[in-house]
Amino acid sequence: MLIGLSFAMQVSGVSFHRPLRSRRKVRKDNPEPLNPYNMFRFKRIKHSPVFSAFVLTFFCSVFLLSCARYPTIPEIENVEKIIEEEEPPESENIGKIFQKKALAFIPHTDTDKEDYEIGPQDVLEIVIWDHDDLEREVHVSRKGEFSFPLIGKVHADGITVAQLEKKVGDELSGRYIIDPQVSITVKEYRSKSVFILGEVETPGEYPLTGETILVEVLSLAGGPTEDAGSEVIVIRPKNHRENPVSLEEAREDEIIDLNLRKLLEGDTSQNVFLEPNDTIYIPHAEYFYVFGEVKKPGRYSMEKGTTVLKAITTAGGVSEKAAINKTRIVREQEGAKIQIPVKMTDPLEPEDIVMVPESFF
Repeated sequence: MLIGLSFAMQVSGVSFHRPLRSRRKVRKDNPEPLNPYNMFRFKRIKHSPVFSAFVLTFFCSVFLLSCARYPTIPEIENVEKIIEEEEPPESENIGKIFQKKALAFIPHTDTDKEDYEIGPQDVLEIVIWDHDDLEREVHVSRKGEFSFPLIGKVHADGITVAQLEKKVGDELSGRYIIDPQVSITVKEYRSKSVFILGEVETPGEYPLTGETILVEVLSLAGGPTEDAGSEVIVIRPKNHRENPVSLEEAREDEIIDLNLRKLLEGDTSQNVFLEPNDTIYIPHAEYFYVFGEVKKPGRYSMEKGTTVLKAITTAGGVSEKAAINKTRIVREQEGAKIQIPVKMTDPLEPEDIVMVPESFF
């Protein structure tokens, strides 16, 4: 830049050094041709004032434009004040969205109870029409059996209600009762259950009464709380367990990652069928922040795999004044907040603050 300004001053007629006088007489009829090495040696060369002004203006413009490349970065202190005053948008609350939309994802057809597969610890009610003395409430043992008058022990584990009705009728028919009409109802479903932990209104153990999908069980548990995140983790143990499985214990078990927000937006592939002994875990919501030159600054729910570009897109994209190549994130490390230069493909961490600065021009 200094070289350019020096050149401009030379062209304008301002010299840093006194022009050299030629010791050799120059012939008027055949002057020496000019070149870059001797053009400033002759006082007789005069320059246009318009050209000089143009050169000065050009180099001054280049200098100013180079200064304009430095954007303004939001101050960390100001961002923290905004975060304290910021309230999460209503659309970010997955609990309220679930209460409004979950019913649409639950099948309205009643499950055929006769197709329920009986298992240990189930409680059954058996009724023989016109034989009130044979009406019984029985508990299926851990071996999958129960006792019934006249026929003794009956094996029920692994067969459906309809199959058990036929089995008991066949045992009674002929020898004791002519053409018995048997009706069996499952009073308590205890053999198959799932566990729900984390951010739901009523965590605990819930029975499976047949083919049961995720939304059904979450509805039984009262739905996600207002502090719930979008992520749903289903832990499917390889071996039978009577207690829920934590993420730390699920080293060899199958882990299924689902997204409740996508499910409620219509992605039915997230509404999986549950299996006995599944543990459903709803983590606490995690957030990131986007401030600066974006169209919708604020707090947003963190989802798995969120990058800087996705965060800016979620915030409505950048404004016309944004210096997106100077984007920074503010991250807390060892108790102190630091600014880190990032690429658009870099992943975010919970509580990261994405700051998109404003360009000088």
